[in-house]
Amino acid sequence: MIILITGASHTGKTALSQKLLEKYKYPYLSIDHLKMGLIRSKNTELTPSSDDSKMTEYLWPIVREMIKTAIENNQNLIVEGCYIPFDWKESFESSYLNNIKYYCL
Repeated sequence: MIILITGASHTGKTALSQKLLEKYKYPYLSIDHLKMGLIRSKNTELTPSSDDSKMTEYLWPIVREMIKTAIENNQNLIVEGCYIPFDWKESFESSYLNNIKYYCL
């Protein structure tokens, strides 16, 4: 099962993700951690203050493929961050959607 948690800043995404992690012991991916890793490693020209739409455009394809890989390998994953687009369902074939739960805070 993949659990996507998104929403505006300071809505409790990380707190909810932490509670789910503790309860289900699922692996956890913070898109903010991915963002900062890419920025600090200089693997992108984006900065922490880059426009959110540019950040989503850059990060979502990476996260989307990680989600697909987890589903294909029958693995669980919690993915949390504000860079999940509202039209996220369009990124997946229908066979993937049964394995994804989406929460917007």
